[in-house]
Amino acid sequence: MSISATDSRACAGAPERPVFGRRVRPMLALLLVLAFANASPALAGIAGTRHNFGSMSQTGYIQTTYTSEICVFCHTPHNSAPSGPIWNRAASGATYNVYASQSLVATMSPNPAALSQPTGASKLCLSCHDGTIAIGYVLNNAGSGAMPINITLSGSDIDSSGKLTPSSVSYIGTDLTNQHPISFAYSLSYPSNVELNSPGADGITFGNLDIKLDTNKNIQCTTCHDPHGTAYPKFLTATIAYDVSANNLTVCTACHEKRYWDANPSVHKTSTATWNGVGTSPWYEDMSAYTCNGGPCQNTPQTQSCLACHRTHGGAKGRDLLELNGEEQVCLACHNGNVAPGNIDALFNYPYRHDVKSAATYGLHTPSRQNPGDPVREAPSKLAGSNRHVKCADCHNAHGSMAGDHAAGGTNGNIAGPNMLGGWGVMPNPWGAAGRAATTYTVVDMTTLTPGSNNLESYVCIKCHSYYAYLITPPTVPSGDANGTIAFESDPTADFNIYNMSFHPAFASAGQNQPPLTANPNWPASPALGLTYTFMNGYYQQTSLKLGLYNMTHTSTMTCSDCHGSSNSSDPKGPHGSNNKWILRANETGVGSIANFCYNCHRRDVYGDEGYVGPYANYSRVPHPVDGLGANSPFYTAGINTGNNGNKFGILCLTCHGGSSVVVNGNNEMKGVHGSNAAAGSVSGTDPLGYRMMNGACVESYKRPSTGTAAQMYFRTITPSTDPVCNNNFSNFTNGVMATYNCNTISSCVN
Repeated sequence: MSISATDSRACAGAPERPVFGRRVRPMLALLLVLAFANASPALAGIAGTRHNFGSMSQTGYIQTTYTSEICVFCHTPHNSAPSGPIWNRAASGATYNVYASQSLVATMSPNPAALSQPTGASKLCLSCHDGTIAIGYVLNNAGSGAMPINITLSGSDIDSSGKLTPSSVSYIGTDLTNQHPISFAYSLSYPSNVELNSPGADGITFGNLDIKLDTNKNIQCTTCHDPHGTAYPKFLTATIAYDVSANNLTVCTACHEKRYWDANPSVHKTSTATWNGVGTSPWYEDMSAYTCNGGPCQNTPQTQSCLACHRTHGGAKGRDLLELNGEEQVCLACHNGNVAPGNIDALFNYPYRHDVKSAATYGLHTPSRQNPGDPVREAPSKLAGSNRHVKCADCHNAHGSMAGDHAAGGTNGNIAGPNMLGGWGVMPNPWGAAGRAATTYTVVDMTTLTPGSNNLESYVCIKCHSYYAYLITPPTVPSGDANGTIAFESDPTADFNIYNMSFHPAFASAGQNQPPLTANPNWPASPALGLTYTFMNGYYQQTSLKLGLYNMTHTSTMTCSDCHGSSNSSDPKGPHGSNNKWILRANETGVGSIANFCYNCHRRDVYGDEGYVGPYANYSRVPHPVDGLGANSPFYTAGINTGNNGNKFGILCLTCHGGSSVVVNGNNEMKGVHGSNAAAGSVSGTDPLGYRMMNGACVESYKRPSTGTAAQMYFRTITPSTDPVCNNNFSNFTNGVMATYNCNTISSCVN
């Protein structure tokens, strides 16, 4: 006869007892011992785990005084249920709410709406772990064969009826929406999901690990867990801690091959930062139970690996199993100054910010795969209207980001920094006509720091701040217009348009602003920097002082975050938050008006400041102040409606440069200093305002000077209390400064 290894007491040398209602003969007893001895590795493994509910269990979590048997709670040699191998339990009749995610390709088959109900080994596991059936309720009693019976158990993890309680760490329940998906064919996800590994030749096994699909090639609970016990905690079939010395696969990365994680590699894979003990620990799992470098693992992002952010059981529902409900909470658990360097969390408490912590936008970040094989991205419709939101993952990819900000200045100063690798943006393709917004775009990934690879920081910004996201109707500016009234966002692809008369070089070098190195006789001959002498790099060359964006030259390109960022220069870089409206950076040079962020790139000692005329004003083709009145100019004289207070931005430069609200497609759009293609004002014979990056701030018309002709400026007549930008009616003048060098045509020299 064939006997299954069910009575564990035979293994343990327990006294003879009737088996299946009969006394065991000596020869049969020997056969039983040999049979059980063959099964002893599994039995020995189970004996020291929480799955040992017998009276001799040393774990003490759930235990009976009724029998010392171990296997009986799951297996029986006779009259077993057909749902599993000699299975001794009835299947749960529960209907489960199964996992669903917009990025899970497997949801498309076999049921387009959702995954199927649990099957196979997962169904067996849930007969205990869903809490609907008492753990001691078995089909066949230990030894006697009486059936069915509810073996009495005790323990803090079960209720009076013997069922797992929701407070138990072992409780799964019937709501599986916050659990790793199970009971689906892995082949449905591979290769449609390019971020998954393919099983080996047998289509079941992953490498040399004990991570396996079932015989139907489905993911089940037993893919990651062995209920008979393993060398790893939590019945895991492989480690969850990344041991850098062994460069091993983990239970997660055996299946999941996230883009960039290994290739970059992500800073979240390599970081050895530790928690400083302040506030709440960010670690869901204590890695000290696992082995790294031959000893207990230390809790760092490197060893935590996937569990630094995700939970396979009890994760955020429908949120990619994140550890916490809000993805920003997951990021800020470490980026609050207690693990990662720099307190990003604090920046989102500034009055003007990308409001990632807003409860109103929780759940709106919903990336998906538009087509099989696509990476996870958000569709344009998910970025617009009532779905408009901002979350950390809109700019950063936790699986791809590396440490470091972009390199400011230089001809490649507009490339996204290492901390934005793995993110994605959109590239205008093609650009609209001068002054017009782009309406078609190509999606681009930030995969490299190599110049010319469609990896500009501004591409990431305009996926939300352009026609791509808001189509004809842009959102309102959170900070309001300069006077606080409601205004709509302008489209940066119209403002920065590479065909405009002028633009800040976020997308391309402003090639029109490059006169010959010897054009201005006032520029030093050595080193021959030309127009760079009006930028902070020229200041650095003359003084060796590194102020502001000292690498900025007249041929440099720039990023959006060169202007938008914290008002505190000691804060981490990036447009997270600021005390200044429109998330503007402050003047970080230490000299001049603190609000005038223009001086970070453009030299204050060239262009002057409130109450100050720079000694190098003749470095500019048009010396400032343009009216020629020096320190007595109303543009430079401090006052209620003059100097910095001449406009409602509180920034002197923006009295002439930048712009007021302009009606575009029926919307009152706020213009700034991104760029301009504005035509000439109403005064006859004046020049197009766009060449001076004027969008109608306080200036109505402008006539550029030459070396023999004075500058002329004409200003708007306003009602100061209601004007969105200006605080003053400035006097027109026709006898301003003369140019320091000539340009034959406007387009050949517009500085």
